[in-house]
Amino acid sequence: MKPAMMKYAASLIALVLLIGCDAKAPRPEATQTAVPAPLLAPSESRDPGEVLIGWAKVVSLRDWAAARAYWGDNGAASGLSEQAFAARWNAVKNPDVSLGVGQQEGAAGSSFYTAPVIIADGKRRISGYVVLRRVNDVPGATPEQLRWHIESSTLEP
Repeated sequence: MKPAMMKYAASLIALVLLIGCDAKAPRPEATQTAVPAPLLAPSESRDPGEVLIGWAKVVSLRDWAAARAYWGDNGAASGLSEQAFAARWNAVKNPDVSLGVGQQEGAAGSSFYTAPVIIADGKRRISGYVVLRRVNDVPGATPEQLRWHIESSTLEP
């Protein structure tokens, strides 16, 4: 197995362990205050696998504001306001997020990381892909452009 695949396989195992630890923890209700700051803020890591694990964690906690913040432009690239994003995802009541091994590639000054994702919610399964993007280290790039963020997703709650 290639070292990069081993690293992401280890990340996947870590995610399963993290989510598994919370399997019996009570989930916040929509009327409760959102969880404080996410365990891994969207801009803290230069490793796309770690960023995706952070996103999966806040989704499993139903912290929709933090999940939206993983999108580009601090969430605006999701195409939804904070309220609309929360309303759309609030249908997911008990998310159990599983990440597959992602692949990274570069194109025209940016790097992309695509990973398969499955969100189990009771008897329902939501599956698709999440694509992360960041601008490569070029002079004049803003911190927002340099952070790994969700560029697109085929997940439909």
